[in-house]
Amino acid sequence: MKIYFPLVFAFIAFFFLFIGIKVVISKRPLFMPSKYFFAFIVLAFSPQFVTTVDMFLKGLPGKIGLIFLISPILFVCLLVFFWILMKGYMAIGVSDDSFRDAIHFSLKRINQPFEEKLSAIKLTAINTILQIAIQSWIGSAQLRLKQSKDTKLLTEIIAGMNEYYINNNIKPNNVISTFYILIGFFMLVFAGVFFYAFL
Repeated sequence: MKIYFPLVFAFIAFFFLFIGIKVVISKRPLFMPSKYFFAFIVLAFSPQFVTTVDMFLKGLPGKIGLIFLISPILFVCLLVFFWILMKGYMAIGVSDDSFRDAIHFSLKRINQPFEEKLSAIKLTAINTILQIAIQSWIGSAQLRLKQSKDTKLLTEIIAGMNEYYINNNIKPNNVISTFYILIGFFMLVFAGVFFYAFL
């Protein structure tokens, strides 16, 4: 059980390092399904859940009472919240103007007529909303289709956006990528320290 915690730190560190280094080396934004980030959140919060299970197996809940149940209940509620929230795709390394141009290019590429609105694009042919949330100052964004389960369409949109960035050689916004690399490096160091501390 003790080895679990440094392993979690190591996996989280590699997750951050992979994203940050990938964007910096490829020199273009990275698009990933949001469910990958959900899996990351599950992993990040799992030590607390594992600790709770370990206490339960040791028969400590009877001594603690109802307080023991708060942690796993909050954990499950948090996971449900993030599962609902994290749909679609995450984009790392984007800027406001290039991201908008990439969406327009992709929709025209797949012959999808659209009407632009605030923080959303209406796909008029299929009456579906493409929701967009972008934090351009750090270079991250999220895309998802509202009231549609057509994952193939969203995949085609993302493929078109990737093509746009490849063809136009647009420099990515490396603010969040650099932050991920730094966090990943420090977490890897902590993982090593914890590993030797628990031996």
